[in-house]
Amino acid sequence: MADTGTSILGAAHTTSTADDFVPELWSDGIYRYFERGTVFKNLVEDYSSLLKSKGYGDTIHIPQIDLKSSTSKTIDTLVTYDATATTESSLTVTDHYYNAMLFEDVLMIQAEADLVSKYSRMFGEALARQLDEDIWDDLDGLNVSVALASGDDNLSDGDFQAALASLGENDIPYMDGECSMVVNPTMMADILDPAAGVSRGFWRADASGDGSILNNGGAKGFMGKLFGIDVYMSNTISTGGSVCCGAIFHKSAAAIAVQQGVRVQSEYSIDALGTKVVADLLYGTVLIDSSSNKKGYRWVNN
Repeated sequence: MADTGTSILGAAHTTSTADDFVPELWSDGIYRYFERGTVFKNLVEDYSSLLKSKGYGDTIHIPQIDLKSSTSKTIDTLVTYDATATTESSLTVTDHYYNAMLFEDVLMIQAEADLVSKYSRMFGEALARQLDEDIWDDLDGLNVSVALASGDDNLSDGDFQAALASLGENDIPYMDGECSMVVNPTMMADILDPAAGVSRGFWRADASGDGSILNNGGAKGFMGKLFGIDVYMSNTISTGGSVCCGAIFHKSAAAIAVQQGVRVQSEYSIDALGTKVVADLLYGTVLIDSSSNKKGYRWVNN
């Protein structure tokens, strides 16, 4: 006779009665951030090589050489020598940021995913964003600052034409390939709007049909060109309110020097029965822009 189960004594273990022995696995993490390299670092002068070649030091002196007027030479007169001293900007490496976490053994044992590598990626992302914020804090101090005539985060033809006129009048060569325009996401959306006037002169980076240029063919945040100027989008720039919402600037408008790139270190702690992980970054930034040596143009919301 077939065993219907009624002849078995007792009861079988189930997932309810033996729950302590059933593992609960961790899936790969869903990040609350998007991996994004720095946008601004590659758009300004980089003096990191000076620090690396010396191997020491914390200050870089950057001379600003003003354009001199030519003097007419007449017959039987001696030339006059100009002894006017140059001005100087000092870039001091004082920005040292880090992220640190302690992963206890119980978490490392029970977690199927490699938590350390995932958090290390997040650390690098956080440090890159901090670097962008510091460079933008400098560029937000550009001498030429104009309120948008068309409203918050909206760039009209007139706003852009006024910027080009100002750049040209201040001898900023915005067509030489070393000028960049960086705006917040709201202004970028306005530039991309087909109904907006300024969009007529905008060349989208994916216009050729190869969307990979947005990620591979240009620097991070690269969206396209506006009258020959590379245009970038950055979440570092605030949206709304009476704040700067975008700027056009020459590469020489600011400088950065990274003395130590993102470094990730870890060690095991016997006291904590866990692994300590620390990521840090050491650098300095400076604005090189003055009333007599203008290097850019920024828009401010009304």
